[in-house]
Amino acid sequence: MIRALLFDLDETLHDRSGSLPYFLENQYERFSAYVSHIPLDEYVSVFLELDQGGRVWKDVVYAEMICRFQLSLSVEVLLHDYVTRYPTFASSFPGVDAFFAQLPPDLPIGLLSNGRTTFQRAVLEAIGLTSAFTQIGISEQEGLRKPDPAFFLRVTDRLGVRPEEVLFVGDNYDHDILPARALGMQAIWKRTGDVALTDTHFSDWHQLPLPLQNLIPKEIHP
Repeated sequence: MIRALLFDLDETLHDRSGSLPYFLENQYERFSAYVSHIPLDEYVSVFLELDQGGRVWKDVVYAEMICRFQLSLSVEVLLHDYVTRYPTFASSFPGVDAFFAQLPPDLPIGLLSNGRTTFQRAVLEAIGLTSAFTQIGISEQEGLRKPDPAFFLRVTDRLGVRPEEVLFVGDNYDHDILPARALGMQAIWKRTGDVALTDTHFSDWHQLPLPLQNLIPKEIHP
């Protein structure tokens, strides 16, 4: 029986890949005096290449960009701009808000995210989901990172449930789905692109797998 939900953040709830290009275009415009010699599409594509889907922290990304494009900007200036301004561009996937609004108010819900604490919390606040979570675990504050099973177990323990009572939803098969299942959790893979809906994976929050549908009260979701 499922007694708690556990979510990854980026590319599961937070549409990072959809939000980030808008921020980069805005940053390019605001720093045009320094970057106008670079085509906009190259500025964006190089950042995304170096970023590796968020796995490389932005001080490393910007240091490489400064070197590659010979920018007369400091890492500190660009990093501060990213940390303070990106969350204003962050958005959740369509259907996420409606899903959370239908969940029972007494259902324990946890977040498990790799990243910097202040930044991830700012993103969570920007997409309006902070209050939805009973427990929030972010790798920097916890001193643990996915796929370490200890990270999963720490947040599960704080939710007051056993791993086999948890339904986990994440986008990274190796760092989210495999470790969750190895601990006995039921896990659903949030995938990118047009993917056929099954009980174990989906791509659209408007079309939920049956295990997620079953958590919505029947009077809301017949």
